[in-house]
Amino acid sequence: MVLYAMDGQESKAVDWALISEAGFFNGTRVITTMQSQGPWIVDFARHMARLTAHAEAMNLSALPKIEHLKFEIESMIQKLKAPELCRIRVIIFKDKSGLQHHMISVASEQALAIEQRQAQGVKLSLVNDKAWPRGGLVKTGILGQRGLQLEQAKDSGFDDVLWANGDGEIAEATSSNVFLIGRTGDLVEIATPPQSSGILAGITRQRVMELLNSAKIPVTERLISQDEIPGFDEGFLTSSVSGLIPVTQIGRHRLHSLRGQAVFHHVARLYKTWLSLGLANEGVDVGGLGGQASSSKLHRDQLS
Repeated sequence: MVLYAMDGQESKAVDWALISEAGFFNGTRVITTMQSQGPWIVDFARHMARLTAHAEAMNLSALPKIEHLKFEIESMIQKLKAPELCRIRVIIFKDKSGLQHHMISVASEQALAIEQRQAQGVKLSLVNDKAWPRGGLVKTGILGQRGLQLEQAKDSGFDDVLWANGDGEIAEATSSNVFLIGRTGDLVEIATPPQSSGILAGITRQRVMELLNSAKIPVTERLISQDEIPGFDEGFLTSSVSGLIPVTQIGRHRLHSLRGQAVFHHVARLYKTWLSLGLANEGVDVGGLGGQASSSKLHRDQLS
């Protein structure tokens, strides 16, 4: 079951007529997607801060008050009888007259489906999008050619697409950020593409980087060429709804993200510990959850 609210008015169906007449499909919109666990909306404040920043970048103004949005969302969760997990989406857009709207959708999320992806991992098709520019993007949704390429990847047996930009730099998956893990001898590197590669720097991506840094486990933001993919041993995706999902294959290159001693398991434990403690507030000290390291790479035995 999905509940919708348009400008504070709840319904069981979205008003597609209003949306289709608006500038929704030509880019005058911003989106954020969150997850709730019971009554707790994970990283709500961070999602709202990003939504506000993106709205300003798109010349959207007079946003609903954050406390009003939170009240609406919590009310909808309660009407769904507070399932274990909910997927929450907030969209701000203008219609043709320039009138601004906000739409919220709240849907029960299948915890089992997420657990299966976390247990089985995902396979990614590597696609070089020549039209993808470098530089950080505002989250407006994926339409058109990229949606078609995603469907083609799924028809070929992949679960998602890992996009490379026009310069051949790894960017992100369809609705997730990516981390890649490589080894040189006993040294381990955890790397993720920077915003300059054209990614949307996700909330969960930032949270994972902070958890790693607080645990003294180095993580590097750097340009990653698609030609480097065969040199990585593990990888994982981060998203606000699915959390951390191991990657088992990129194109023809197989990854060992699910083996017993994989670094991914250590990173996933850090994130699950943070979730289980209910640390919803930014700036919480999670030091002590990991080992010690001081350079951009660390020794493998520091993750055991």
